[in-house]
Formats: sequence, structure tokens, C-alpha cells
Amino acid sequence: MYKKLGGAALAVALGITSTMLAAGPAQAAKPTRIKGVVTNVDGVGLAGIVVTTLADPSGTGQWVPVDDAVSGIDGKYNVGKLDDGWYRVRFDDPTGAFTTEFYNDASRVEDAIPVDLTGGGMPTLATVALEGGAHLLGTVTGSDDKPLAGAEVTAYVDEAAGWTSYNMVVTAADGTFDVRGLPAGDYTLGFRDPVSGVTEYWNDHAAIVDADTVTVPTVERYDVELATPAPTPDPDPTPDPNLTPDPNLTPNPNPTPDPTPTTTATPVPAPTVAQTVTAASAGAVPAAAAVTVLKMPRIKGLLKVGQRLRVTKGTWNPTSVKLKIQWLANGKKIKHATKNRLLLTSKLLGKRISVRIVATAEGRTPVTVTTRRTKKIAS
Repeated sequence: MYKKLGGAALAVALGITSTMLAAGPAQAAKPTRIKGVVTNVDGVGLAGIVVTTLADPSGTGQWVPVDDAVSGIDGKYNVGKLDDGWYRVRFDDPTGAFTTEFYNDASRVEDAIPVDLTGGGMPTLATVALEGGAHLLGTVTGSDDKPLAGAEVTAYVDEAAGWTSYNMVVTAADGTFDVRGLPAGDYTLGFRDPVSGVTEYWNDHAAIVDADTVTVPTVERYDVELATPAPTPDPDPTPDPNLTPDPNLTPNPNPTPDPTPTTTATPVPAPTVAQTVTAASAGAVPAAAAVTVLKMPRIKGLLKVGQRLRVTKGTWNPTSVKLKIQWLANGKKIKHATKNRLLLTSKLLGKRISVRIVATAEGRTPVTVTTRRTKKIAS
């Protein structure tokens, strides 16, 4: 009743056309991938480069990562599978030895050449040659002038969609940082202490829109002091007013242990206790507690001739303190500069400015602090 049918005959019997056989399952995804080679400027393939495809699904210029791959020993990469559409491609060196780049030879995503995958396929991009990356170096300290480990330092770029994080690093145990792999151009820096949440932007600005521009390559260092909360000092010890010395107590230089101690024995105070009490009873007065700085005063303003700088008050314990201010240039007094503002005259060109402050309070020992020096005053 049954005959053995060949493949073609079986297809005809089942009503399957040759077109359907070639097409395969209707839901199969297109093998859309992007491949190519990444090298250094001498044409040598670079291994370990992270190649990321980015898409703008909202059409607002917010390019987001879709997929990524890592280049092989010969610099070749193959990233996907990808839905049909338009993409841009980024190349990152995790070591920071080579600059981050967008295809092809662009330092910003909005300047990248779009890759057309609307028709699917596996396009091979032109070879991408990465140059050596620039660095931004510096140190982050807290308000106590000690290195701040674990602080986040972010390089931002101003793109069409707003300020965008380009690269973020964390400070080492000594507070130093190295933001690497930066192509030449303009950036700004953000600094954040994840413990306290204190954040600022270069140079001493609370908002990124007010931040100063950082241009790379550069040999400058970007040292920052974050206004982190200072530890609360211990309260001053209070002498016990009921403690009465024994005037007849004489220390025994060679005490002999009692071979038959009893539970009714009265302990003998240690000689050191008797000596301390005697000193207090002789009229010695504990030294007054010193004024304590909780948040260091800071210099704010544009470091250019003709501009005015100001010094913040800082935070003190007790809060009711009087401050005596003296502005310094390269550590030397500036005549008549004793107010909280300073006009930068031409005499201060090339000088580094700081402020020495003496804080006094009733019943407390005065304390003197000096702010960190600024960078050199520019013309």
C-alpha cells in the first residue's frame, strides 16, 4: 500500500515548495554580526580590546550598549548576533594603554560612523588603529587632609544628550588615581566619596554644569580635597569632685604578697593613683581644651588676575569662634590681606595662595590652621 518516496516527491506530497525549504523556520534570527580587526598604529593586532556595539532605540541620542566581544590574539573580533538596525561601535582597552575610540577614528559617540545593519548580513569594518591613551592623574584627600581610599573619580564628556560618563576609576589606598585611555579633547572630572556621599566637580564646584574644563593631553595633576565629615572629638574628661586623697598613704617600693589572704582584706590603692590625686589636690588645673576644626576652611574663586578669591568659614567646635584671617602668597604674608576676600592683583601672578586662620573661643586654647595652597595664579 505504501511506496518509498524520494525527498522531492515527499515534499510535493506534503505541499512544501522549494522556496519554503530554502527559507527554513520563519522565526529564525538573521545571523547579523559585525567583525573586523583592531591594531596599534604600527598595524600590529591588539588582543584583549573590548568591542561594543551601541544602539539608540529611543532616537534621542542616548546610545546604549547592546553586545560586546573581546579581540583575539591577532586583533580580530566578531560581535553579535544583532537585530537589524543602525549601530555605532566602541573600542576600549581595559589596561588604559590605548585610547578609547569609536568607529572610525572618532573620540565621541556622536561623531562615530554609523554601521548599517538594516539589511542584516555580516559586514567587515575597516581596520581600526588605536593610539596611545592620555592620562589624568591626581590625589583625593578628605577634610582631615588624609588620603581618601575608594573615592570614585569620573571623567565626563559633554555630548549632545548632556554630560556622559566616559571612564570611572577608584582611588588607591594612598588616595591617588589614574584615569587612563583618554583620547585628546575636553573633559571635566567628578569626585565622590561613597561613604559620606560628598560629591564635587573640578575645580571645587557643586554642580557639573559649573565645572571647569580639563583638556588632555596634559601634564597637570588634579588634586582634590573633599569636604568629608570630620570625626567627632571625644568630650573633655571631667575630674571626679568626690575623689579625696589619703595624706598618710606612703608607697611601698618592695611590696610583699600576703601568703594567707582573707576575704576581709582591704585593697591598698596603687601608688600611681595616690601620686596623681596628690598633684590634683595641690591645686593643678587641667589644661583648657583646644578649639577643634570639624571642616577645614577652603579657598574658592577663579585663579586669575583681576578676580576675587574668598575663604569659607569652615566648621568648628565650639561653634562660636572668632577667626583671625591672614592671606599668604607662596607662604608669605600679603600686606593688609586680613578679610575673607582677596583681590588678585598683578603682583600675585604666578603665586600660589593660601590662608592662615587663628580660631579662638572663650575658655578654649586657640588653634591655627592653614588651607591648602591653590594652583598658580594665571594672567
